[in-house]
Amino acid sequence: MQNADVCACAESSYHTHLKDKYCDMRHAVEIDPQVETFFRHTHLTYEILYFVRGEAEYNIEGQMFTLHPHDLVFIPPKKFHYLHLKSNATYERYCSNFEARILPPESRERLESLPSVWNIEKKPILRACFEKMDEYAARFSEADARLMLRCTLREILLNLLYEAPEIQDEDDVRRNRIIDRIISLIETYPDRDWNAEMLSRELFLSKSYIQNVFSQYMDIGLKTYINTKKILYAQSLLLSGDRPADVCEACGFRDYSTFYRLFRKITGTTPNEIVKGI
Repeated sequence: MQNADVCACAESSYHTHLKDKYCDMRHAVEIDPQVETFFRHTHLTYEILYFVRGEAEYNIEGQMFTLHPHDLVFIPPKKFHYLHLKSNATYERYCSNFEARILPPESRERLESLPSVWNIEKKPILRACFEKMDEYAARFSEADARLMLRCTLREILLNLLYEAPEIQDEDDVRRNRIIDRIISLIETYPDRDWNAEMLSRELFLSKSYIQNVFSQYMDIGLKTYINTKKILYAQSLLLSGDRPADVCEACGFRDYSTFYRLFRKITGTTPNEIVKGI
């Protein structure tokens, strides 16, 4: 095979991975997956997961979706998410992370209209778009495969955008209104120094209750969530051209050293390195 990222990992599993500057696509099959909660994470890119088969649930910002074969999961930037396997049944999926810039400007804002989960079993054109990525990875040179990746992902997204009015969210979703309210406050006012005590006053609930219910539904500590959200917001401001010192203030940090240490811990880089890389 011409692409190094196409490999047979073991007799029971394999994966294909194509990567471009602004997007990637991974196809993985695990015959005997470990029944565990996958890594909880968030990022500045969009993500699409095409769930081919398996038994699993998917958590997006505290909303838990029960997945069915051929479900497609759409995750906007900055949303905490993770997959939880319910059994060791064979788990197969295609997954893509991408930046909005791969689409024409007039189509980018429409991404926010896409629902979180919908089924594409009766959408053969969409399914075929994912499946042909394996052929591209095997047949083409690395440069040509990257080109086809971007073209195919655009094809997937444009098909989704045109079909979005016909698509409804899956009914099989569990959510908690308190979690929704906490997340809304943190996202609406990223400059505030949020903590459990401030949220308890805002929501008229006890501090311990807020911490417990958040950990239960999000499977992540409230403090870790708040810090990560603030740093993602800071990263987006830096990428827009704002100065690090101004970003520190805009994100509600009391001193630059605290902001710098947390930024480096979460992103693996520094504010100045982000600015230099623009």
